[in-house]
Amino acid sequence: MAKYPGSQLTDGPKAPVPTALYPVPLSGSPTNVDLYMKADKFDDVFLSDRVDAARANELAATQRPANLATNIEPTKAVAWKTIPSWFLVATDDRTIGTQNLRFIAKRAGSTTVEVNAPHDVMETNSDDVTALILQAAHDSKPSFASTGGGAQTAVLGGAAAVAIGSDTFLVVRSRRARRSA
Repeated sequence: MAKYPGSQLTDGPKAPVPTALYPVPLSGSPTNVDLYMKADKFDDVFLSDRVDAARANELAATQRPANLATNIEPTKAVAWKTIPSWFLVATDDRTIGTQNLRFIAKRAGSTTVEVNAPHDVMETNSDDVTALILQAAHDSKPSFASTGGGAQTAVLGGAAAVAIGSDTFLVVRSRRARRSA
């Protein structure tokens, strides 16, 4: 299995992530560990200091942890090998690193859009995220959304994966659906 240059926790670009993480061991195996971003590092590492302090503090306090196993266990099946994908590269990602994001997007053969944003691009650049999702829907064949009014049929076809950063994937699988009047 191909490994991208640098993992999020070990040998990636010089980023503050390893020292910014607070591990919380869970029961079971030694890899059953939740990883939280330290509150005093959260704004710099995750948001690149792009939101006001109150919002950064709120996000730090309500963050969902990543599990260590997510970063060390190999993936068994990946959607990008069989369906088209789109990838948003945040060019100021201090969590994973922009070069790693570019590598992941290239390996997947993704249609790639780059934006000047931090790791949490959905928080700081929601319009760019929306635009990429709409681009993926528009570019997919057959069309994701061919709709009409009244009793006409709404046709959904194909599938696509949209990567936002590299830790969030929106995989859209679709099927035919009939809308009643």
